[in-house]
Amino acid sequence: MSLPLRSAPPAKATAAMEWDLVRDTVHWSAQVYPILARDPGLGPLTLDQLPGQLVPQDRPALCRMVTEALVHGSPLDGVIRIQQAGGTVAAVHCSGRPVLGPDGQVVSLRMLIRAC
Repeated sequence: MSLPLRSAPPAKATAAMEWDLVRDTVHWSAQVYPILARDPGLGPLTLDQLPGQLVPQDRPALCRMVTEALVHGSPLDGVIRIQQAGGTVAAVHCSGRPVLGPDGQVVSLRMLIRAC
């Protein structure tokens, strides 16, 4: 007797974000908006605005990760909680790395996010 095949659970969407510090521009893939529950018409958030999307308790952790990346060139990796409309909270795994210019200075920050 064979068992029925079960379909695999859907893969969690992964989305890309990049903040270009030299050109002062932000690029988000289309998948970022549903993960962050943000209206695409509002456009992407700056690095300064991003902590405002988080539950207050997680803002310092994100700020530390971003500061370490920008100041020390460290990769970032962690789980943060997004405050969505209506009070819903969603966990998001973020990982990223700074991009260094020819002089060794950080010129952009690239991050991937995935709903947990």
